[in-house]
Amino acid sequence: MLGTQNYTSDRSIEVYKQTQQWFESSDLKVVLHDLSWVYFILGKMIPQTMESMWSGHFFPYTESWDELQISFTLCIFGLYKQSMVSLRSGLELGLLSVYWNLNDDGHKVIKDWVHSKQDTPKLGEIAKKLAAHGNFKLLDDAFDLKIQLSEFNYLHNYVHTKGRKYSNTLASKPVPGQHFDSKAIETWLQAFEGVIRILCILHLTKYPIGTVRYDFSRKFGIDIPAFGGLDKHEVDRLEHFIGTEIFQTIAHIGSIDPNVKEIMDWVQSLPDMTPEQLDQQSFRLENLLGTNGQQS
Repeated sequence: MLGTQNYTSDRSIEVYKQTQQWFESSDLKVVLHDLSWVYFILGKMIPQTMESMWSGHFFPYTESWDELQISFTLCIFGLYKQSMVSLRSGLELGLLSVYWNLNDDGHKVIKDWVHSKQDTPKLGEIAKKLAAHGNFKLLDDAFDLKIQLSEFNYLHNYVHTKGRKYSNTLASKPVPGQHFDSKAIETWLQAFEGVIRILCILHLTKYPIGTVRYDFSRKFGIDIPAFGGLDKHEVDRLEHFIGTEIFQTIAHIGSIDPNVKEIMDWVQSLPDMTPEQLDQQSFRLENLLGTNGQQS
């Protein structure tokens, strides 16, 4: 490449080292870790059935998680504008995770999109479909979805470079090329937290079983089916993150959601696992791990 090179691998490594030192001296590393765990938990709420397995219904969530990780990687290498662009992509894919599975037929309706035969729905179309769903109508009284989503419109400015503030040079420090900028990282982290929060609220509204505190191990031991139930400590983490007020609103939605009622009626109708059954599960797991270990 001819001329001055402002973006190079060597610069990336230098910015990365500075970023690592900065993270180690701040509380933000813990914050980032907690946010990542929250988004990981959301994936557990998306049911996995024999019919939906490998259908692609889970693809928007996994692709969203990939984009969020890529966004962070770009950020720590000093590619701040690009990290915000990737963050917007992560948001949109997270919305698609709810959109395609809204009527519990994602394993069917998503096929053309997964195989790149259908255009990605626009944000307005996604918001309109979500707003028409019963759970989201109930949520709307406490959480105006249209207004909440509009707050992330600024991420689009990074895609089309709306002036210096949204450019590669950034407004806080107009220096050409890659450079360490703590303010840019804090801006990214604030956006990252906001994206995860709204996606957390939307997934919980679609899958309010994620608000149910129940010891599912009583019925299933360590073999809990993937119907969307969470461990109690995971439910606690989600409530702490999004706030008790909005969490209680979604918990109320869950209390009248027919899918939650059907699942919980089924779960509670099952007998508790006996100590012998729990021992058998543990033995099978240890045997499986031992076999895998020998094969490796």
